[in-house]
Amino acid sequence: MYLKLLKHKSFMAFWGTTTFFRLASNILQFALAIYVLDMTGSAFIYSTVLAIIIIPRIILSSVAGYIADRKECLQILKWSVLGLFVLMACFWIIHVFLMPLNILLIYVLVVCLELFETLIAPSEGKALMCIVCENELAAASKISSLDDGIVEILSPAVGSLFYGLLGLTSVLMITMTLEGISFLLTFMIHVKSGYISYEEENKEKNVFSLTQTISAYKEAALYLKNENSIVYLLFFAPIFNFFVNPLFSVTTSHYIRISMAASMEKYAMFNSALGIASLVAPFIAMVLIQDEDEKKANMISSLFCAVILFMLTCFLHFKSSQISPSNLLYSVTIIMMILVVEVTTMSIATSITLKKRIPEYIMGRILSIIQLCATISVPIGQLFYGICADCFPITFSFLISSCGLVFSFIIMKKFYKKSIKNKK
Repeated sequence: MYLKLLKHKSFMAFWGTTTFFRLASNILQFALAIYVLDMTGSAFIYSTVLAIIIIPRIILSSVAGYIADRKECLQILKWSVLGLFVLMACFWIIHVFLMPLNILLIYVLVVCLELFETLIAPSEGKALMCIVCENELAAASKISSLDDGIVEILSPAVGSLFYGLLGLTSVLMITMTLEGISFLLTFMIHVKSGYISYEEENKEKNVFSLTQTISAYKEAALYLKNENSIVYLLFFAPIFNFFVNPLFSVTTSHYIRISMAASMEKYAMFNSALGIASLVAPFIAMVLIQDEDEKKANMISSLFCAVILFMLTCFLHFKSSQISPSNLLYSVTIIMMILVVEVTTMSIATSITLKKRIPEYIMGRILSIIQLCATISVPIGQLFYGICADCFPITFSFLISSCGLVFSFIIMKKFYKKSIKNKK
C-alpha cells in the first residue's frame, strides 16, 4: 500500500505541497524568533508576536472549516499557497528595498501568515479524501503525518544556515522560493475518478444559515452536558496550554538565546532536538497508553511533567552555576525532549478519548468547541510567561508550570473518578 502511494503522482504532489509550504512557514517563524530576540532582547515583546498569531486562528477557524466543507478544497489550498508566495515576496521587497522589518511590520506579517494557514488547515485535512481511495486513506494519513517531524527537524537547521548568511533577507528569499515550488506542485494534484465534491452534490442546500449554525452548536452543547469524559477536556485543555505551551515557545527560547547567549547553531540544535523528539514521540506514546485507559495515561503524564519541571527548577537553582554552559544547554534540551514525549502522549490519549466518545455526526462541532477553549488560553499564557522571563529567573517559570500541572492533575482525577462512578 505504501509503495503504491509513493507512485501515486497526485498524492506525492499533495505531500510535496504541504511539506514545502509548512517548511517555509516554520523556517520563517524560527528566523523571526531570532530576529525579534536579537533586536529587542525582550521576552515580552517576543511573546506579543507569538500571542498575536493566535488571534486569526481563534476568529477564523470555524469559518475556515465551514468554507472547506462547502467549497472545493483543492482550489482553497492552491490559492492560499499562492497567497503565501505573494506575501513572502512583498515582505522581501519591503525588507530589502524600503526598510528593515520592525516590530509593527512583523505583527502584520505573522497575522497574514496565520490567516492563510488557518484557511489551509481544514482544506488540507479534507483534500486527501478526494485524492486517494478510501482503502488508501489510512496509509496516506500516516505518510502525510511524517512531514511534521521532518519539518520540525529541518526548519531550525535551514533557518539558522540562511539567517547566518544574509540575515532575514536570505530567509525571506528561501521561504518565497519554497512557497513558489509548493504552488507549482498544486497543478499536479488531481481528484480521484468518480469523486463528487460537497459543493456539486449540494448546490441547492449549500447556503449559509446563521440560525442553523446556532442550532447545530446548541445540539453540541446539550451533548456535552451529559458527557463528563469530554467536559473535563474543556477545563483541562486551556489550563494545560496556559502552563505548558509558553515553556516551549517563550521561556526556553529566551533563556537559551538571551540569558545563556547561545550561538545560533546551538539554538538551532535545541529546536532540532525537539523536532526529533516529536518525530519519535508517537511511537513511545502508544507504548505508554496501556489497557485502553487513555484518561489514566493523561493523568500520569500530567503528574510526570509536573515532577520533571520541579526537578529541573531545583537543578537550575542549585547547580546551574557549577556546570559549563554547554552541559547546561544539553541538560535543558534533554528535559524538554522528555516533555515533548509526554505532551504527545497526552495529545494521543485525548484523541483516543474523543474518537471513542463522540458520534461522527457531531464530532466537528465538538472538536471546534474544544479547540477554541484550548486555544484561548495560549496567548494569555505567552504574555504572562514573557513578563516572567523578563522579570524573574527561568526557575520561576518552571516552578509556576509545575504547580499548574499539579492543579490540572487534580481536575483530571476528579472527572476520572466521576466517569468511573457513572460506568458503575
